[in-house]
Amino acid sequence: NQHTRGTWANNLVYNLHLLTGKISEPGNGPFSITGQPSACGTAREVGTFSHRLPADMVVTNPEHRRTAEKIWKLPKGTIPAKPGLHAVAQNRALRDSTLNAYWVMCNNNMQAAPNLNEETLPGYRNPDNFIVVSDPYPTASATTADLILPTAMWVEKEGAYGNAERRTQFWHQLTQAPGEARSDLWQLVEFSKRFTADEVWPEELLKKNRKYRGKTLYDILFANGQVDAYPLEERNQAYANDESEACGFYLQKGLFEEYASFGRGHAHDLAPFERYHEERGLRWPVVKGQETRWRFREGYDPYVKKGSGVQFYGHDDNRAIIFALPYEPAAEAPDDEYDLWLSTGRVLEHWHSGSMTQRVPELYKAMPHALVYMHPEDARARGLERGDEVAITSRRGVIRTRVETQGRNKPPPGLVFVPWFDASRLINKVTLDATCPISKQTDFKKCAVKIEKVVS
Repeated sequence: NQHTRGTWANNLVYNLHLLTGKISEPGNGPFSITGQPSACGTAREVGTFSHRLPADMVVTNPEHRRTAEKIWKLPKGTIPAKPGLHAVAQNRALRDSTLNAYWVMCNNNMQAAPNLNEETLPGYRNPDNFIVVSDPYPTASATTADLILPTAMWVEKEGAYGNAERRTQFWHQLTQAPGEARSDLWQLVEFSKRFTADEVWPEELLKKNRKYRGKTLYDILFANGQVDAYPLEERNQAYANDESEACGFYLQKGLFEEYASFGRGHAHDLAPFERYHEERGLRWPVVKGQETRWRFREGYDPYVKKGSGVQFYGHDDNRAIIFALPYEPAAEAPDDEYDLWLSTGRVLEHWHSGSMTQRVPELYKAMPHALVYMHPEDARARGLERGDEVAITSRRGVIRTRVETQGRNKPPPGLVFVPWFDASRLINKVTLDATCPISKQTDFKKCAVKIEKVVS
């Protein structure tokens, strides 16, 4: 995914499965092993990306916008037709003062974003901007924020995940959050109480929909007869639920049933809410109580017509699309000065930016710092040995770390690898901020660097 043509690369993988018939059956199917498997459901399915709406709808489609407005009980025209800014564009807009209020929830952009020195830090330090970070830990992003909101962890609230294999999975709140920490949902609900439609909606929209005047966003989005339709008595009394108790109704159930209405009957069916607290997750579509283990295959997927075998029912002709895609050179490649490829990624011990895992003593001892993994031949050619301190320099920035030529990470000649979990060695000062024009995913997997020994 993390390439300037990541979408094309995925298309080509699917082509192989489609052309060989190895798809939509046990043991055969393309599957994205992402660093964050819940991103598929927790971001993509529910529509939290700037261009998306729930259940694979998009904001550029007028029918999709109207469907969403009806379900959310919003007047026609509330949802803009133009997608918002993607992640890298947000950082650039903060830098350029075209975006000046920014709320980051449980994300660590100041460590995770590419080209930190030129594209990210300037926006966070721009005096025109007000940056809010909601996080359980004092991350790199939190230390650069104007306001930090202490945030509950997953076991300190009731909620759900949508995972990569289409599995929707729920859990109960298992413990209380410490101190004044509150969940991200609680924060959004409380935020909605502070603003009226008159303060945030265009006057033209209000003139056509006068009944919304004077109402808070909480009245419109939560206390609307739909989300607040389920009383507190319906929740499991054996578990706490701080958000629902604060609202006076079963908030999670109301939001889930509202969201589920987007996909039911449209091949994105979800089971009734209570079922998810009885199961260890269910893969949608869930039809007549049964989950779908393999989509588009007769005998597994209830939306496939009898006798079809394999049916891609999302297309009018029920057939898959084969993409013929050209090669495109990398946005940046090694040359005489910057003569190595750099790739970044994760290691077994640490999750993403390490804000949690580096606080686990056993994991920290096993992998205390990010090293640069080199092929022994590349190290010898530069007069380097295992353990030497080096500077890794690109056209954008430089970091220092130590060389590792052994161990489990064994890059081929010409390629070096540095994981990004270590806030004391921010490899994303070095990386390139080029993005895939379709997915807007950043090309973290390749840029050009040089490595030189640090002489003390």
